[in-house]
Order: sequence, then C-alpha cells, then structure tokens
Amino acid sequence: MNSDTSPDWLLAKYAYELSYSDIDESARDHIAQMIFDVIIISIGAYNEKHGSGLINEDFNLKHNKSEEGSTLWSGRGKMPANLAALCNGTWAEILDYQDVVVDPRNNGHLGVTIIPAAFAVAEREGSSGEELITAIAAGLEVAIAVLRAVGRRHRSEGRGFRTTSIAGPLGASVACAKLLNLDIKQIAYTMGMAGACSPNGLMPSLAPGNGSFGMDKDWVNGQAAQLAVNSADLVKHGMTASDRVVTGEMGIVASHSHGDGQELKVPKGGTPNISNISLKKYACCYGVHSAIEAAKAICIDKGINSDDIDKVFVQVKADSAKTLSTHKISNHMAARFSLPYAVALAVIKKDDISMHDFEEPAIFDQKIIQMMERIEIIADEDLTEFHVQTGGFPGKVEIVVGDIKYSERIDYPAGSSQRPMSWGDMGHKFAELTANHYSDEQRQKIITAGKEIPAVHDINQFSKLL
Repeated sequence: MNSDTSPDWLLAKYAYELSYSDIDESARDHIAQMIFDVIIISIGAYNEKHGSGLINEDFNLKHNKSEEGSTLWSGRGKMPANLAALCNGTWAEILDYQDVVVDPRNNGHLGVTIIPAAFAVAEREGSSGEELITAIAAGLEVAIAVLRAVGRRHRSEGRGFRTTSIAGPLGASVACAKLLNLDIKQIAYTMGMAGACSPNGLMPSLAPGNGSFGMDKDWVNGQAAQLAVNSADLVKHGMTASDRVVTGEMGIVASHSHGDGQELKVPKGGTPNISNISLKKYACCYGVHSAIEAAKAICIDKGINSDDIDKVFVQVKADSAKTLSTHKISNHMAARFSLPYAVALAVIKKDDISMHDFEEPAIFDQKIIQMMERIEIIADEDLTEFHVQTGGFPGKVEIVVGDIKYSERIDYPAGSSQRPMSWGDMGHKFAELTANHYSDEQRQKIITAGKEIPAVHDINQFSKLL
C-alpha cells in the first residue's frame, strides 16, 4: 500500500485539512468546556498538594524554571512548553476528575493528555482560540479513530495497557503539529514518533489485587503530553518516523488489538465524535458514577437513612465488578476506584458529596468504612451487554431495608452526552476546585474568559488570568 493511500496517511490528511469552520457550534463549546475543565482540575490537584504532582513539578522547577515559556497551571511560574505539558498533564490526571470517551469500541481519557500539550504549544506560538480549538478537535478525532481500530482487549483478560497511553500521545501530537502548521507528511511522522515512543501506560497501580494504587498513573499522563510536544517539535526540525504507526506491521493495531482490530476509519468531515466525550460530576472513576446516582436517588426519594440499611447490592458490567471492587481504602486513589466506597458515600452524604470526600482524612471516615461492609458488588450480564453496545457505564443499585427492597438503574450519569454539564455546572466545579486559590471576582473573570476561548486572538490573553 502506498503511503499516500494508507489509512494512517488519510487520517493525517483529515487532521491537516480540518478547519475551524468544519466544527459545529456545539462541538466548539464542548471543547472550550474541556479546556476549562482540564485546567481547573489541575489547579484543584495542586491545591490538595498531591505528592505525584509536587514531586514532579518541584524537581522541574529546580532545574528548568523560565521567565518565558508556557504557564504552569499551579500558578508557580513558567517552563519550556514540553515541560509545562509534563507538569500540567501530571496534575490533570491526579483527581480522576477528567473527561471520558464513551464509545462502543473503547473508553478512556484523551483531553487530559491532548489539552496540556496543545495549550502549552499554543501559548508558545501565540495561537488564537480558534486555532487551539481546531487543533484539539483534530487530535481528539484522530485519537478516537485509533481507539476504535484497536478495540478494548488491550485492557482486558489480565492485560493492562491504558487507553490514554495508546491513543492520547497520537492525538496530542496531532494537535501540536497543527499548531506548528506542519504538512500531511509531517503530521504522519509526528504520529509515528508519538506512537513508537509512547509510555506503556501499564496499570498495575489500578489493579485491586496488587493493592498499590501508586503515583505512576499520574506521571505517565504527563509524560504522554510531554512526548507529544517533543514529537511535533522534532519533526518540524527534520526528524522522521514511520507513517504507518497505527495500521502498519508491528504498529498499534497489530500490537494491541489481540484479534479484535478493525479498519481504521477516517472521519468523512467535521468532528462527528466530539459529543462522545463526557465530563465528570464526581472526582472518581467514571465507572462508579451511575451507581453513586442510583444510590443517592433511592435514599433521597424514599427518605432512607444509612443506619436503616441492611444490605446494598450494586450491579455493574463485568470488568467494573472486578477492577472497582476493592473494600480496602489505603489512599485517595483506592477511594476513587472503589464502588463500595462510592456507594457508601452516596447513601450517607446523598447530595452533599464533594471532591474532598475522595481525599484524606475523609476517606478514612469510619461510618463510611462500616457501611462498605454491607455493600456487595455483582457482575451483571445485561449491564455488560449495554456497555458493549453503547460504551456506557450503567449501574443498578438495590437497597434492602428490613423486608423491603428498593432499586434504581442509571444508564448515563451527569456529564454524559445524554445529560451534559452546563457552564453553570462548570462554575460550581470551578468554585469547588479553586476555593482559596482565587477570589470570587477572579473566578468570574476566568470563567467568562473560558466561555470566550474561541474568540481570543492569542491564547495568552486567557492564560495570563490563571
């Protein structure tokens, strides 16, 4: 197959040709929300002083702080674009509060990698809001196309390659390449560089059986963002790579599909898949959100007090029943990836759940720990099939009080494309994440500017407010 007719080349060509006018108004607004979301999540993680972000950023500030460069969203200065992407990308991953791709072929987080890389380059290059939105749109569509071609077996049956590391670096590198005005061949090379050099993204820290829940998950995302910036910059200066990194021999599909690979399908125009990206209402794994909402709904509607509950059965898809089943809460990561913890929290706090409930010392609240003992997680065939068909993360909760059983099923939680978050919702999330970081007046200026990102002539007009 000639390079200029390969699916990889056609995907690079799509990215190269995508223009702002090709993106509909709802997708533009959603990407602006995603940019705003990633930034405020990073600030929130910094405010909580999480070790993975601090260790990484402290080290890089000691050796690489610059008077010029790209903004550190923590507010601690500037660094060269690749290192700003590393630091911001690490902070953005920590709270597990980030975007989620909801697609029948695959799931995972993309904006959390693509946006730190693209934003850092856009600042350095003085790119406009329109250019940034277009670059991110191209990166998201490329990454989703790759995920669909690969399928989801790379993270099933005991395998643990993260979606973020397989497709995130490619999408981020494409976004950076567009901001650098690279041509089709260079975009293909940039994808090749990012794909060949991407961090493995193995997930032993997320396996309940290992019980570690370590910091590596966060840094891997920062590395992926840094790699994207480096790939685009080096290709601009003459570096070459394979232009068949996705579908070629020994490429991504061959290495990660495990018999489930499909044709790499290039979007025919526009940005048809941006609406498949959900945002999060809760600072925890998306796989527990529906169960949280179902448990809350029962307790609020029926006026149930947690002390009256005898048993709670939580039904979810098969993989989630295994990977999100831990009853041992050792740190904030364990809490974010625990269905028993999330449901116990929901029946006790109902509508009062906040990001701080997934932080120390709240995660060691004995009332929640004791409630977890009454919660049983069950793999459900119907919910598993729903996930296979839609990519969604449904949850069904049954609460037993004496002889009475109450049940509720939620298929699409708040933040999904079926129930999208408004800018008002984003404002509440912003206030929670940045309490004591900004004044109310500063927050209002930033969220107003966030809504207007597409209209700014130089993205530095926005970043100087941070």
